[in-house]
Amino acid sequence: MSTTFYIGIDLGTSRTSIATSTGKRLSTMTCVGYPKDIISRKRIGKDYVLGNEALDNRLALNMVWPLAHGVICDNEKALESTGLILKHIIAESLPDKKPEDQIYAAIGVPAQASLQNKKALIQITHDFIDKILIVSEPFAVAYAIDKFDECLIVDIGGGTTDLCRMHGAMPEVDDQITLNIAGNYLDEEIRKAILAQYPDVQLTPQIVRRIKEKFGYVTDVSEPVKAQLTSDGIPSLYDITDTLRQACFKLTEPICKAIQKLVGTFDPDFQERLRNNVIIAGGGSRLKGIDRAIEKSLQAYGGGNAETVQDAEFCGSIGALKMCMEMPDNYWEKID
Repeated sequence: MSTTFYIGIDLGTSRTSIATSTGKRLSTMTCVGYPKDIISRKRIGKDYVLGNEALDNRLALNMVWPLAHGVICDNEKALESTGLILKHIIAESLPDKKPEDQIYAAIGVPAQASLQNKKALIQITHDFIDKILIVSEPFAVAYAIDKFDECLIVDIGGGTTDLCRMHGAMPEVDDQITLNIAGNYLDEEIRKAILAQYPDVQLTPQIVRRIKEKFGYVTDVSEPVKAQLTSDGIPSLYDITDTLRQACFKLTEPICKAIQKLVGTFDPDFQERLRNNVIIAGGGSRLKGIDRAIEKSLQAYGGGNAETVQDAEFCGSIGALKMCMEMPDNYWEKID
């Protein structure tokens, strides 16, 4: 007798997470590494490696980040890599799946992902997913925390920041904004700012990401931020307090403007409810002080209240799973 497994996937630029109806939760970096030559192929022992294993061996690999800009890149290697990542994380999360079992999956994508991108997802998952929903990532967050009435979801990922205002029904086009300013953009701004201050230090994307995740902040006051960096192989502590803060503001300022736009164009009778119910999700929600920065940006509108989700890593995939399990069969076609 076959079993139907329900899964929710948050397909992110930097990290992909999955939640299943069996209670499993897993995440992986959204990258694939292919051996550079015959020597690296012999060392790795396989045609490709995924996630953290790929990062750990990246010097011997050609690295592919298939969702570098928040959606699947328009080339064959990106499509192949996305399929490998999805197939792998599903297999890892459902070790007891039998060939006759079925998989129903809801996959979160940026709010304004193109029809072409959605069709690509259906195409690359055709062989290992039996039924699929393509859902808006901020809507999946709302579903996870049961927030449907007059709230504003701000999902800050790696490639995009997706904003969606909820009003008790499915959001419409005017309720959603996608910004191509998110975690990867912030990484580049931090890298440029540090090199402008200390031109001789050695930086890699991994070093910059660790600095952002450990120290990133947009508060008015902070303890001194001193990062250990190397110059010509010699490690030293470098004060990057003000440099880091100014770089982080380059992320929060356009997000705050987008929030102001969604508040200012909402039904006037419900604007107060909306600005007092801003929910921040995604990896960017971990940026220290981002809730207060958003509240400060709403002072001219009468003030507001912003809070971050408790589980930034899995909130989107949990919401997608709930949608997957609760949507009636005749509704799947409407979301595809």
